[in-house]
Amino acid sequence: MSWQYFESGYERTTDKNLIRILLEDLRDKAYWLQFVASGFRSGPTILLEIEKNRLIFDLPRPWNANLSVARVIYRDSDKIQHSFKVKILETDPEKKVVITSYPREYFRLERRRFYRVSVPEGSTATFSFKDQEIIADVLDISGCGMAILAPKKVTLPVGEILRDIDLDLMVSVGKSYDQRIRIKKARIVRERAHNRARKFYGIEFLFEKEREREPILRYTIKREIELRKAET
Repeated sequence: MSWQYFESGYERTTDKNLIRILLEDLRDKAYWLQFVASGFRSGPTILLEIEKNRLIFDLPRPWNANLSVARVIYRDSDKIQHSFKVKILETDPEKKVVITSYPREYFRLERRRFYRVSVPEGSTATFSFKDQEIIADVLDISGCGMAILAPKKVTLPVGEILRDIDLDLMVSVGKSYDQRIRIKKARIVRERAHNRARKFYGIEFLFEKEREREPILRYTIKREIELRKAET
């Protein structure tokens, strides 16, 4: 397992080997990082050591000694934002270190490529599933995926591959996008209940060639222009 689309432009991994590689990169390249929790953000610090079940960080200033859980955030050399959640196991003022649990999952966000925009009501995705034509509402979209709201009583298994998805998108209320976009292949990566009858799904686009992403990126740019017009 590698990166999978999560939501709002984020990707997620639980792959132990990949997490280990990312942590080693964080330690070896001494990227500045911060601990973030509700109402608190630490000063910048670095990861010192990686052990089997815990991580050891240089004690940042300021620091909250009563902190129990926090999210570690940082940017790598490519300006990609990473984050992971840890439990604070110990703060040692004498050794000037913070000891935390080892993360089970890792998130990353690259807004330069995966800028996500909401889409107006009336935007749809049409595809076939088990010999049934399904028309789902598209809620938001980016170059890497989209969120849809399935019709009543439709259940789509996470991990299922969808093919030949036709996107009929709006750029503003009452104004259709002038191109219909087809996604050849995508994967269902996330499910969340909307109500008893309908469910939200996170869809990851699976492009064989980077140029296949271009129609989506052109749409997101045009949609962003429309959003800015509405704000003025």
